[in-house]
Amino acid sequence: MSAANIAVRSSRSLRIIALQLTRAPHNLTYYHFVTPPEIKTSNSWVNRATAKALDVWNGFGKAEEGSWKRRAFLTGERIADRLDFEEHALRSLDPSLGPKLSSILPRGPTSKAQDNSSIPLLYPSSVFPEPIPHLHSLLLSRGPRHKKGFYTWLAVTPLTFPLKLIPIIPNFPFFFCAWRVWSHYRSYKSSEYLDALLQHGAIHPEPNPALDAVYAKYSPIRASSHDSDASREFDPSDELLLTKDAVPELERTLASELEGQDGGSTFAAGMYRALEQARIRLEKTRR
Repeated sequence: MSAANIAVRSSRSLRIIALQLTRAPHNLTYYHFVTPPEIKTSNSWVNRATAKALDVWNGFGKAEEGSWKRRAFLTGERIADRLDFEEHALRSLDPSLGPKLSSILPRGPTSKAQDNSSIPLLYPSSVFPEPIPHLHSLLLSRGPRHKKGFYTWLAVTPLTFPLKLIPIIPNFPFFFCAWRVWSHYRSYKSSEYLDALLQHGAIHPEPNPALDAVYAKYSPIRASSHDSDASREFDPSDELLLTKDAVPELERTLASELEGQDGGSTFAAGMYRALEQARIRLEKTRR
């Protein structure tokens, strides 16, 4: 791809990368959303509060080893890693950085949908023949779940207020509840936004041969002699489509798409988390 093409692709307001993790019937898929960096012109109080909370949390991570701040940070990170990778992906998408729905949706009952914001969905067609129906099904499932989670944690949060009266010790239950409220809200609004884009045909699948090559190289397919051994103990990797060794090569393959965003490290962390959770879920289905 030429430098000019890379510049054009990097300037797009939203790109979606769909990477299927498991074979049917599970069809677990990791979606990565790439948006341009936020322009620091006018920030809402929500974004400012989120940025401030993130700075404080990162400060906990840099605290002295063994301190209560460092222990709290490590515990929080372990809890975060247990959350569904689908929630992590959805809440990473900020709809305000994507195309405005007004530029895509019809403005009147007789007007046609405007097609000035085409959103590419990159995917490996060799293992994932129908990404749009899968994305639609995922949103139908996750949207109501995150809406319910938002209201549930919003109701629970006030119960933690009395703990503020305890001196010295921060009110971690309150912060946790507030974080869950924020996470579910972001995921729910992203689900709504993506569903609106789908309903009006703004997301267009783009098969990517380079991704097919990575899947072919890193597929953990068993030898046929092993597959025929019915007595062999089940290994979750039997149904995984990729190994973790594929993640660095996926980063290189998608470098032009991830350019211009904190996409590399975020993408790798999301993929490793998704592959590990997919392995664990497959294990549970065989117990």
